[in-house]
Amino acid sequence: MGPHLDRRAGIGFALLACGALALWLAWKPGGETLATWIDDLATVCAALAAALLCLRAGALQRGRARSFWWLLAAAAGAWTAAEAAWAVYDLALGGVPSVSWADAGYLAAIPLTAAALLVHPALRGGGSSRARALLDGIAVATALLFLSWTIVLGPLWEQSDISQLGDLVALAYPFGDAVLVFFVVLAVNRMTGVERLALALLLGGLLAMAVGDSVYAYLTGVADFESGGLLDLTWVVAYLGIGLSAWVATAAPGEAPRPVAVTTAAPAEAPLASLVAPFVPVLAALLVLGVQVNLGQRPERLGLVAALALVALVLVRQALLLRDQRAQLQRPHADDLRLEGAAP
Repeated sequence: MGPHLDRRAGIGFALLACGALALWLAWKPGGETLATWIDDLATVCAALAAALLCLRAGALQRGRARSFWWLLAAAAGAWTAAEAAWAVYDLALGGVPSVSWADAGYLAAIPLTAAALLVHPALRGGGSSRARALLDGIAVATALLFLSWTIVLGPLWEQSDISQLGDLVALAYPFGDAVLVFFVVLAVNRMTGVERLALALLLGGLLAMAVGDSVYAYLTGVADFESGGLLDLTWVVAYLGIGLSAWVATAAPGEAPRPVAVTTAAPAEAPLASLVAPFVPVLAALLVLGVQVNLGQRPERLGLVAALALVALVLVRQALLLRDQRAQLQRPHADDLRLEGAAP
Protein backbone atom coordinates (compact mmCIF):
# COMPACT_ATOMS: atom_id res chain seq x y z
CA MET A 1 0.00 0.00 0.00
CA GLY A 2 1.55 3.29 -1.12
CA PRO A 3 1.76 6.45 0.97
CA HIS A 4 -1.01 8.22 -0.95
CA LEU A 5 -3.37 5.28 -0.39
CA ASP A 6 -2.42 5.23 3.29
CA ARG A 7 -3.39 8.87 3.62
CA ARG A 8 -6.68 8.39 1.82
CA ALA A 9 -7.48 5.34 3.94
CA GLY A 10 -6.84 7.28 7.14
CA ILE A 11 -8.97 10.23 6.05
CA GLY A 12 -11.72 7.87 4.83
CA PHE A 13 -11.79 5.99 8.13
CA ALA A 14 -12.04 9.23 10.10
CA LEU A 15 -14.91 10.46 7.93
CA LEU A 16 -16.79 7.18 8.36
CA ALA A 17 -16.26 7.21 12.13
CA CYS A 18 -17.53 10.80 12.42
CA GLY A 19 -20.52 10.05 10.22
CA ALA A 20 -21.47 6.97 12.24
CA LEU A 21 -21.17 8.84 15.54
CA ALA A 22 -23.20 11.77 14.18
CA LEU A 23 -26.02 9.44 13.13
CA TRP A 24 -26.00 7.70 16.52
CA LEU A 25 -26.08 10.95 18.49
CA ALA A 26 -28.83 12.36 16.27
CA TRP A 27 -31.20 9.37 16.51
CA LYS A 28 -30.05 7.71 19.78
CA PRO A 29 -31.38 4.24 18.86
CA GLY A 30 -30.48 2.77 22.28
CA GLY A 31 -31.71 5.71 24.33
CA GLU A 32 -30.05 8.68 26.04
CA THR A 33 -27.95 6.63 28.44
CA LEU A 34 -26.35 4.46 25.74
CA ALA A 35 -25.73 7.55 23.57
CA THR A 36 -23.92 9.24 26.47
CA TRP A 37 -21.72 6.18 27.05
CA ILE A 38 -20.84 5.88 23.37
CA ASP A 39 -20.21 9.62 23.10
CA ASP A 40 -17.91 9.83 26.14
CA LEU A 41 -15.94 6.70 25.28
CA ALA A 42 -15.62 7.66 21.59
CA THR A 43 -14.20 11.05 22.61
CA VAL A 44 -11.63 9.39 24.89
CA CYS A 45 -10.64 6.98 22.11
CA ALA A 46 -10.29 9.80 19.56
CA ALA A 47 -8.04 11.82 21.90
CA LEU A 48 -5.95 8.72 22.70
CA ALA A 49 -5.58 7.92 19.00
CA ALA A 50 -4.34 11.47 18.39
CA ALA A 51 -1.76 11.11 21.19
CA LEU A 52 -0.48 7.76 19.89
CA LEU A 53 -0.26 8.95 16.28
CA CYS A 54 1.65 12.06 17.35
CA LEU A 55 4.06 9.86 19.33
CA ARG A 56 4.57 7.71 16.24
CA ALA A 57 5.17 10.79 14.11
CA GLY A 58 7.78 12.03 16.57
CA ALA A 59 9.59 8.69 16.52
CA LEU A 60 9.80 8.83 12.71
CA GLN A 61 11.06 12.43 12.53
CA ARG A 62 14.15 14.22 13.77
CA GLY A 63 15.23 17.64 14.99
CA ARG A 64 12.61 20.33 15.41
CA ALA A 65 9.98 18.16 13.71
CA ARG A 66 10.45 15.48 16.38
CA SER A 67 10.08 18.08 19.16
CA PHE A 68 6.94 19.41 17.47
CA TRP A 69 5.21 16.03 17.33
CA TRP A 70 6.23 14.96 20.82
CA LEU A 71 4.99 18.22 22.35
CA LEU A 72 1.77 17.81 20.38
CA ALA A 73 1.58 14.24 21.70
CA ALA A 74 1.89 15.63 25.24
CA ALA A 75 -0.96 18.03 24.50
CA ALA A 76 -3.08 15.20 23.11
CA GLY A 77 -2.21 13.19 26.22
CA ALA A 78 -3.51 16.05 28.37
CA TRP A 79 -6.71 16.08 26.32
CA THR A 80 -7.01 12.30 26.73
CA ALA A 81 -6.66 12.57 30.51
CA ALA A 82 -9.23 15.36 30.53
CA GLU A 83 -11.72 13.37 28.44
CA ALA A 84 -11.20 10.33 30.66
CA ALA A 85 -11.85 12.43 33.77
CA TRP A 86 -14.95 13.90 32.12
CA ALA A 87 -16.21 10.39 31.31
CA VAL A 88 -15.71 9.26 34.93
CA TYR A 89 -17.62 12.28 36.25
CA ASP A 90 -20.37 11.90 33.66
CA LEU A 91 -20.83 8.13 33.69
CA ALA A 92 -19.90 7.08 37.22
CA LEU A 93 -20.25 10.09 39.53
CA GLY A 94 -23.56 11.47 38.36
CA GLY A 95 -22.45 14.63 36.58
CA VAL A 96 -19.56 16.94 35.74
CA PRO A 97 -18.93 19.87 38.14
CA SER A 98 -18.57 23.39 36.71
CA VAL A 99 -14.84 23.19 37.56
CA SER A 100 -13.22 19.77 37.73
CA TRP A 101 -10.00 17.87 37.18
CA ALA A 102 -11.05 17.56 33.54
CA ASP A 103 -10.57 21.33 33.15
CA ALA A 104 -6.97 20.98 34.36
CA GLY A 105 -6.23 18.66 31.44
CA TYR A 106 -8.04 20.82 28.88
CA LEU A 107 -6.24 23.98 29.97
CA ALA A 108 -2.84 22.24 30.20
CA ALA A 109 -3.16 21.18 26.54
CA ILE A 110 -3.28 24.81 25.34
CA PRO A 111 0.29 25.87 26.32
CA LEU A 112 1.63 22.46 25.25
CA THR A 113 0.12 22.88 21.78
CA ALA A 114 1.41 26.45 21.57
CA ALA A 115 4.90 25.24 22.55
CA ALA A 116 4.73 22.54 19.86
CA LEU A 117 3.83 25.07 17.19
CA LEU A 118 6.57 27.46 18.32
CA VAL A 119 9.26 24.82 17.64
CA HIS A 120 7.80 23.79 14.27
CA PRO A 121 10.38 24.02 11.45
CA ALA A 122 8.12 26.39 9.51
CA LEU A 123 8.56 29.12 12.11
CA ARG A 124 12.27 29.48 11.43
CA GLY A 125 13.72 32.16 9.22
CA GLY A 126 12.51 35.66 8.47
CA GLY A 127 11.81 38.06 5.66
CA SER A 128 8.70 39.53 4.12
CA SER A 129 7.03 36.16 3.56
CA ARG A 130 7.16 35.45 7.26
CA ALA A 131 5.76 38.92 7.99
CA ARG A 132 2.82 38.17 5.68
CA ALA A 133 2.30 34.81 7.38
CA LEU A 134 2.39 36.55 10.75
CA LEU A 135 -0.27 39.03 9.61
CA ASP A 136 -2.40 36.19 8.21
CA GLY A 137 -2.23 34.37 11.53
CA ILE A 138 -3.14 37.49 13.51
CA ALA A 139 -6.02 38.22 11.11
CA VAL A 140 -7.50 34.73 11.43
CA ALA A 141 -7.15 34.75 15.22
CA THR A 142 -8.71 38.22 15.40
CA ALA A 143 -11.59 37.14 13.16
CA LEU A 144 -12.17 34.07 15.30
CA LEU A 145 -12.19 36.17 18.47
CA PHE A 146 -14.48 38.74 16.84
CA LEU A 147 -17.03 36.18 15.69
CA SER A 148 -16.87 34.25 18.95
CA TRP A 149 -17.23 37.43 21.05
CA THR A 150 -20.01 38.95 18.93
CA ILE A 151 -22.12 35.81 18.62
CA VAL A 152 -21.37 33.89 21.82
CA LEU A 153 -18.96 35.33 24.36
CA GLY A 154 -20.23 38.93 24.48
CA PRO A 155 -23.80 38.00 25.41
CA LEU A 156 -22.45 35.39 27.83
CA TRP A 157 -20.18 37.98 29.47
CA GLU A 158 -23.18 40.24 30.13
CA GLN A 159 -25.43 37.44 31.40
CA SER A 160 -22.93 35.56 33.56
CA ASP A 161 -21.38 36.28 36.91
CA ILE A 162 -17.75 36.38 35.77
CA SER A 163 -16.59 36.33 39.36
CA GLN A 164 -17.41 32.62 39.37
CA LEU A 165 -14.47 30.38 38.53
CA GLY A 166 -16.57 28.13 36.29
CA ASP A 167 -17.47 31.01 33.98
CA LEU A 168 -13.85 32.12 33.76
CA VAL A 169 -12.76 28.58 32.87
CA ALA A 170 -15.45 28.27 30.20
CA LEU A 171 -14.40 31.58 28.65
CA ALA A 172 -10.71 30.62 28.70
CA TYR A 173 -11.17 27.85 26.13
CA PRO A 174 -12.21 29.96 23.08
CA PHE A 175 -9.46 32.51 23.73
CA GLY A 176 -6.87 29.76 23.99
CA ASP A 177 -8.17 28.24 20.75
CA ALA A 178 -7.68 31.55 18.94
CA VAL A 179 -4.03 31.64 20.00
CA LEU A 180 -3.48 28.10 18.69
CA VAL A 181 -5.22 28.85 15.39
CA PHE A 182 -2.91 31.87 14.98
CA PHE A 183 0.23 29.72 15.28
CA VAL A 184 -1.10 27.02 12.92
CA VAL A 185 -1.98 29.56 10.22
CA LEU A 186 1.47 31.06 10.63
CA ALA A 187 3.03 27.63 10.01
CA VAL A 188 0.69 26.61 7.15
CA ASN A 189 1.65 29.66 5.10
CA ARG A 190 5.31 28.61 5.13
CA MET A 191 4.95 24.92 4.19
CA THR A 192 4.36 23.03 0.96
CA GLY A 193 3.14 19.62 -0.19
CA VAL A 194 2.42 16.91 2.36
CA GLU A 195 3.59 19.09 5.24
CA ARG A 196 1.05 21.76 4.29
CA LEU A 197 -1.73 19.15 4.14
CA ALA A 198 -0.77 17.84 7.58
CA LEU A 199 -0.89 21.33 9.07
CA ALA A 200 -4.17 22.05 7.27
CA LEU A 201 -5.70 19.00 8.96
CA LEU A 202 -4.35 20.22 12.30
CA LEU A 203 -5.87 23.63 11.59
CA GLY A 204 -9.22 22.01 10.77
CA GLY A 205 -9.12 20.09 14.04
CA LEU A 206 -8.36 23.20 16.08
CA LEU A 207 -11.10 25.16 14.30
CA ALA A 208 -13.59 22.40 15.16
CA MET A 209 -12.40 22.59 18.76
CA ALA A 210 -12.83 26.38 18.74
CA VAL A 211 -16.43 26.04 17.55
CA GLY A 212 -17.19 23.41 20.18
CA ASP A 213 -15.54 25.40 22.98
CA SER A 214 -17.38 28.62 22.08
CA VAL A 215 -20.78 26.93 21.97
CA TYR A 216 -19.95 25.04 25.17
CA ALA A 217 -19.06 28.33 26.90
CA TYR A 218 -22.41 29.78 25.91
CA LEU A 219 -24.46 26.73 26.89
CA THR A 220 -22.63 26.49 30.19
CA GLY A 221 -23.46 30.13 30.91
CA VAL A 222 -27.17 29.58 30.31
CA ALA A 223 -27.14 26.17 32.09
CA ASP A 224 -28.29 24.34 28.97
CA PHE A 225 -25.39 21.99 28.17
CA GLU A 226 -26.04 18.24 28.19
CA SER A 227 -23.52 15.55 27.35
CA GLY A 228 -24.41 13.15 24.56
CA GLY A 229 -25.55 15.73 22.02
CA LEU A 230 -24.32 16.53 18.54
CA LEU A 231 -22.10 19.30 19.92
CA ASP A 232 -19.80 16.62 21.35
CA LEU A 233 -19.02 15.58 17.79
CA THR A 234 -16.94 18.75 17.34
CA TRP A 235 -14.34 17.49 19.84
CA VAL A 236 -14.20 14.07 18.21
CA VAL A 237 -13.60 15.81 14.87
CA ALA A 238 -10.91 17.95 16.53
CA TYR A 239 -8.99 14.98 17.92
CA LEU A 240 -9.31 13.01 14.70
CA GLY A 241 -8.04 16.05 12.78
CA ILE A 242 -4.96 16.16 15.01
CA GLY A 243 -4.44 12.42 14.62
CA LEU A 244 -4.87 12.62 10.84
CA SER A 245 -2.31 15.42 10.75
CA ALA A 246 0.26 13.08 12.31
CA TRP A 247 -0.83 10.18 10.08
CA VAL A 248 -0.53 12.18 6.86
CA ALA A 249 2.85 13.60 7.86
CA THR A 250 4.30 10.11 8.42
CA ALA A 251 2.46 8.04 5.81
CA ALA A 252 5.70 8.27 3.83
CA PRO A 253 8.45 7.98 6.49
CA GLY A 254 11.65 9.84 5.88
CA GLU A 255 10.06 12.94 4.38
CA ALA A 256 11.26 15.73 6.65
CA PRO A 257 9.14 18.89 6.83
CA ARG A 258 10.50 21.65 4.60
CA PRO A 259 9.77 25.35 4.89
CA VAL A 260 8.66 27.12 1.75
CA ALA A 261 11.66 27.81 -0.44
CA VAL A 262 12.26 31.43 -1.36
CA THR A 263 13.66 31.76 -4.87
CA THR A 264 14.88 34.88 -6.58
CA ALA A 265 15.77 33.61 -10.01
CA ALA A 266 12.42 34.52 -11.59
CA PRO A 267 9.30 36.40 -10.67
CA ALA A 268 6.61 34.23 -9.09
CA GLU A 269 2.96 34.98 -9.51
CA ALA A 270 1.01 34.87 -6.25
CA PRO A 271 -1.61 32.11 -6.24
CA LEU A 272 -5.25 33.17 -6.26
CA ALA A 273 -5.85 31.65 -2.82
CA SER A 274 -3.04 33.76 -1.39
CA LEU A 275 -4.70 36.91 -2.71
CA VAL A 276 -8.27 36.08 -1.71
CA ALA A 277 -7.89 34.22 1.60
CA PRO A 278 -6.96 37.26 3.75
CA PHE A 279 -10.22 38.97 2.79
CA VAL A 280 -12.40 36.10 4.04
CA PRO A 281 -12.21 37.02 7.75
CA VAL A 282 -12.84 40.68 6.91
CA LEU A 283 -15.94 39.77 4.89
CA ALA A 284 -17.17 37.55 7.73
CA ALA A 285 -16.69 40.38 10.24
CA LEU A 286 -18.45 42.92 8.01
CA LEU A 287 -21.29 40.46 7.41
CA VAL A 288 -21.84 39.99 11.13
CA LEU A 289 -21.68 43.75 11.72
CA GLY A 290 -24.19 44.29 8.91
CA VAL A 291 -26.59 41.76 10.41
CA GLN A 292 -26.28 43.47 13.81
CA VAL A 293 -27.06 46.89 12.35
CA ASN A 294 -29.95 45.47 10.30
CA LEU A 295 -31.44 43.98 13.47
CA GLY A 296 -31.17 47.30 15.24
CA GLN A 297 -28.42 46.16 17.58
CA ARG A 298 -25.59 48.45 18.59
CA PRO A 299 -22.21 46.81 17.94
CA GLU A 300 -20.03 46.54 21.02
CA ARG A 301 -16.83 48.56 21.22
CA LEU A 302 -14.67 45.44 21.30
CA GLY A 303 -16.34 44.15 18.15
CA LEU A 304 -15.79 47.42 16.30
CA VAL A 305 -12.14 47.53 17.35
CA ALA A 306 -11.62 43.94 16.18
CA ALA A 307 -13.31 44.64 12.84
CA LEU A 308 -11.15 47.73 12.22
CA ALA A 309 -8.06 45.76 13.22
CA LEU A 310 -8.96 43.09 10.65
CA VAL A 311 -9.24 45.67 7.89
CA ALA A 312 -5.89 47.23 8.86
CA LEU A 313 -4.15 43.85 9.03
CA VAL A 314 -5.33 42.81 5.58
CA LEU A 315 -4.38 46.14 4.03
CA VAL A 316 -0.86 45.95 5.48
CA ARG A 317 -0.55 42.32 4.40
CA GLN A 318 -1.62 43.11 0.83
CA ALA A 319 0.80 46.06 0.71
CA LEU A 320 3.66 43.72 1.62
CA LEU A 321 2.53 41.24 -1.03
CA LEU A 322 2.40 43.92 -3.73
CA ARG A 323 5.83 45.18 -2.72
CA ASP A 324 7.30 41.69 -3.02
CA GLN A 325 5.63 41.11 -6.38
CA ARG A 326 6.97 44.41 -7.67
CA ALA A 327 10.47 43.59 -6.47
CA GLN A 328 10.34 40.19 -8.18
CA LEU A 329 9.21 41.77 -11.44
CA GLN A 330 12.01 44.34 -11.33
CA ARG A 331 14.75 41.83 -10.42
CA PRO A 332 15.05 40.18 -13.90
CA HIS A 333 15.33 43.64 -15.50
CA ALA A 334 18.12 44.57 -13.08
CA ASP A 335 19.90 41.28 -13.81
CA ASP A 336 19.70 41.97 -17.56
CA LEU A 337 21.24 45.43 -17.11
CA ARG A 338 24.02 43.94 -15.01
CA LEU A 339 24.80 41.35 -17.70
CA GLU A 340 24.80 44.02 -20.42
CA GLY A 341 27.25 46.12 -18.40
CA ALA A 342 29.55 43.15 -17.92
CA ALA A 343 29.56 42.24 -21.63
CA PRO A 344 32.70 43.23 -23.65
